[in-house]
Amino acid sequence: MFKKIMFLTFLCITLNADETILSFYLSALQNLQYDKSYNLYKESNSLQKSAVSRNRYASFALDAGYISTKAVRLPNTFTTANIALSDSIDIFGKSSYKIEELSLHLQENKTLLNIQKEKLFTSLVMMISAYQETQEKLALHVSLLDEQQKIFDRLSLLNRSGTVSDMDLLRFKNTLTLLKTQIVDEQNSVLKMRQQLHNYAQNQTIPSLHDTTVASTKEQYLHQDQNLKLSDIAALRLRNQSDSLSHSYLPDLVAATAYQKIDDPTANGDNYSFDLSLHIPLSSGDFKQSEALKAEALSVKSNDAEYKIQRENEYLERIQTIESASQQLKILEDNLGDYQHSEDVIKVAYLKKYVDFNTYMQVLTQTLSIKEQIIQMKYQKNRETILLNTIGSGAIYE
Repeated sequence: MFKKIMFLTFLCITLNADETILSFYLSALQNLQYDKSYNLYKESNSLQKSAVSRNRYASFALDAGYISTKAVRLPNTFTTANIALSDSIDIFGKSSYKIEELSLHLQENKTLLNIQKEKLFTSLVMMISAYQETQEKLALHVSLLDEQQKIFDRLSLLNRSGTVSDMDLLRFKNTLTLLKTQIVDEQNSVLKMRQQLHNYAQNQTIPSLHDTTVASTKEQYLHQDQNLKLSDIAALRLRNQSDSLSHSYLPDLVAATAYQKIDDPTANGDNYSFDLSLHIPLSSGDFKQSEALKAEALSVKSNDAEYKIQRENEYLERIQTIESASQQLKILEDNLGDYQHSEDVIKVAYLKKYVDFNTYMQVLTQTLSIKEQIIQMKYQKNRETILLNTIGSGAIYE
């Protein structure tokens, strides 16, 4: 009970932090109809189980035959008609293996669906992160262009008075041209990414990646390893098939009633009969096939160590990326004020011709690089934190 309360509390924290992203993801999920396909199979699977359960005690068969006989000592042929109704009863419950097979197959389909869901959620978060990062960098570059355009206008006035040379003005103009082409490229990228995201969820607003803290533990993240769960199910299926074959020798009880109509004048008339018998399969290859399936199950489980290592490495990659981005972000933000101050000072110095164009561009480029890195680290940290928390909570598999 305590564990359940803790899980629900953790889930609520995660959902509150990322509910807009989950809403966008659920809309994409509905659009792709992943669950619809699974639910149709689930219904089919349930019907098959019901059929197998009914057939355990009610596996009826109707046999009918007509025979025409010419006896040597009779002048004419005579006919015999046979009708038999039988029921094969699974008295040892062998059909339970088939039901278990269907249950495991349903679990396997659910786990494969979960793998698809995790890939979809990861892809959407990566796309949203790239979209917002590019959008924020675009806003930064547009603001920079506006600011530098004003400086260019002042340089143009100084050029007319002969204070600034034609070459310096041309170099500044060429730098603005490069910035404009970068802005156009980013604008097109934003439009393309926006359309790609709306293809997944047409009526949804593209969510923001809010700053959040790590709430998922390593154990929770590793517990949601769908590949490992798929391996467990595959091994259980093989063992179940092996058990089914190893018990295939168990007999079925066959109950039958028959009616025989004979028009042979030498016979004693029609016959009625009731039969109880045991049907015992004598397949000699089932035991060897059963052992082969056991060996195959062990082979499947031998991959578990690799799956565990892959998942653990995935967790370490995410958590280290979060820690590294957080540390870099703190350093960059702590020093951004100094870079901004240097830019303000160099701007005044450049307009007064105390420093040359190269020195001005060097300081400007450094400050711009710091701002771009802050944007990059912020989205890197938020993206990996959201993936870690939401996957660890298991919310995307519900």
